Amino acid sequence: MGGAAPEGQYGDWNRFAIAAGLRDTAGAREDSAREGSAGEGEAGAGGVPRSLDEAVDGRVRELVSRWCARGELMALGLVLPAYLGYLGTAADRVRLRSALHMVHAARRLPVDEQAEMGAVIGSAALR
Repeated sequence: MGGAAPEGQYGDWNRFAIAAGLRDTAGAREDSAREGSAGEGEAGAGGVPRSLDEAVDGRVRELVSRWCARGELMALGLVLPAYLGYLGTAADRVRLRSALHMVHAARRLPVDEQAEMGAVIGSAALR
């Protein structure tokens, strides 16, 4: 099977659990990276991919929170798998950006959320 998770719900669940663990330990990785050498490139301490840029993460969390409060299932269904499974790879950035683009293109969100989506999509962290 190589190093890849299987396709389908089981693989998605494993990816979500790994990403959650990496996010939970992000503070510890950042603290140890600050104590060590700077400029590690794409990977953080221990070669673990960096989590989503803090500013972008906060903006996406806020949008997701608003969608949950309103029951915006289409947006949640498209964005949550890409967001929860984000491990910091280039493919993950493309996957999240694509999901955000799909929701933005549907133009079903309130004007302020459409504008925020455009800003998040245009963020350098997702390029």
